[in-house]
Amino acid sequence: MDVTILLVEDSPTDAAILSAALDDVGCPWPIHIVQTGDEALALLGKIDSSAHPQLILLDLNLPGKTGHEVLREIKGNIVWQAIPTIVLSSSATPNDIYKSYQLHANAYITKPTNFNEYQLIARKICDFWLMTAQLPTSM
Repeated sequence: MDVTILLVEDSPTDAAILSAALDDVGCPWPIHIVQTGDEALALLGKIDSSAHPQLILLDLNLPGKTGHEVLREIKGNIVWQAIPTIVLSSSATPNDIYKSYQLHANAYITKPTNFNEYQLIARKICDFWLMTAQLPTSM
């Protein structure tokens, strides 16, 4: 499985909008969408470490395990903790932001309110995290 971006998002609408925005800005990397934290963790557990996603986009408000619980498991796992994980949430509350960084999120982005803003965020994510930043390779 070729997964460069793992999007953990329970809203099909939000997932479709972000996918379209990434496509619109010319982000050529494959995106894999799961709707729950359990699905994300199961997928990470099945993928060989050499094929882990290069970037995880994580919603906080998920059914079952919350995004914070998923983030805790990702960053607490020696094999997954180096995967850059960006929280992408509709919440702008200081507590959610603070807790995400306490759990070692690499960035926190509040979800945009319109497609043009999604495109701007998508371009910045693609340009920085997938084209500029030096990301870890499997060891």
